[in-house]
Amino acid sequence: MSALSGGSERPVARVAALSESAQATMRLGRVSECLAVLNEQRKVAGDDPAAQVWALTNSATCRSIFGQLVQARADLAAARKACYYTTPLLAEPFWRFTELVCNWLGGNWTDALADATSMDFNQASAVPAVVGGTVAALRIELQRGLGAPGEMRALASAAEVTGPAELSAWARAGLDVDEGRPGHALRRLAEVCDVGEREVYRAAMPLVLHRMAETAFGCGEREVTAFAAAALAELDPAAPMNVILAGLAQAYATRTPAPARRAQELAEAEGAMTLVAEALTTRGQVGDDPAATLGAAHAAWERAGARARARSVAATMRDAGLPAPQPSIRPSGGPAARGPVPLTARELSVAMLVHEGRTNQQIAHTLNISVKTVEAYLTRLYRKTSCSSRVELAVAVTERRLPVASGDEQPGADEQPPAAGEEDG
Repeated sequence: MSALSGGSERPVARVAALSESAQATMRLGRVSECLAVLNEQRKVAGDDPAAQVWALTNSATCRSIFGQLVQARADLAAARKACYYTTPLLAEPFWRFTELVCNWLGGNWTDALADATSMDFNQASAVPAVVGGTVAALRIELQRGLGAPGEMRALASAAEVTGPAELSAWARAGLDVDEGRPGHALRRLAEVCDVGEREVYRAAMPLVLHRMAETAFGCGEREVTAFAAAALAELDPAAPMNVILAGLAQAYATRTPAPARRAQELAEAEGAMTLVAEALTTRGQVGDDPAATLGAAHAAWERAGARARARSVAATMRDAGLPAPQPSIRPSGGPAARGPVPLTARELSVAMLVHEGRTNQQIAHTLNISVKTVEAYLTRLYRKTSCSSRVELAVAVTERRLPVASGDEQPGADEQPPAAGEEDG
């Protein structure tokens, strides 16, 4: 992103140099080092508007790739605010790239595909080739998941030309699996893991290794699954993406659900609903209450718009002798005649913020209440809606299945918080 500097002012020049360093360490997968450089950028930028935009843009881009979605979105919003009404011509492609990654990982696949398609047809010369190759690979993945195949093989060829090789292999391996050629997919992924003298885009290796573990698990290649899990475990844990995908691979390798559960919790904290859906899918595949977890995964993929992924989960359930999932998660428990208990305005506010991917700390700050009170509200929400997790609650919000008390459309200042006994829930 060096072309963004466009000036000789000292803060901008220094921030530009740090940006090059951050990008280099990001490509090499040195996450902790990259984050340290990003923090230094912010300090150097000070109150210089141009330097601030530069630093925030670079931070948003790198953090989105690392799976730090909460901070990436905040940095992107701050960069736009710093520009007021003028969008820097050379910054806009990176803003759009960050939105694409955040929409993909955040579970908004329809918008993400629109972002990817638009960027693919309108590449600016300032955008590095690695960004163009990433966009092409993501477009393939999104079209696969959405069940909108388009010209994916042509896109795959384009991605192979533009690179990086790791992302091209990741995208093409997904197509191989869809076509019933998992062995071919594994060979393709193994080739990019066998580095040799080739320059490696290590930022993409978490995706490559997770796809390897997932594919190998599906076709019973235990040694390959274990290899991928071990390689993921060695990646820098400063990136949530690395930790989440390592947990899923470990669950596949050990056939135990605990690592996938921890991965799901981290994904939920970052608002990475695509990774939540992956975690739920993994949990079901390794035998963690498959009827519940695969049902929740199906609903999560549907909510993301990834109908093909939802159909794949449904097929897994049928193969396991489980009933085919309904289009949505339906509340269970309680006599049907009573109907659901209406939500108060404050409960609805908490549910809406969960839907937006906010953490408990962020919800507490927004509503000016304590984190313990947020936890108590969530306990009440789960009880009233029969949801068992944040993702199920988010799905219920999306599908407008939350019963709202009459006249409670706005948060009421006099609403009583949960009783003290509930705050331990």
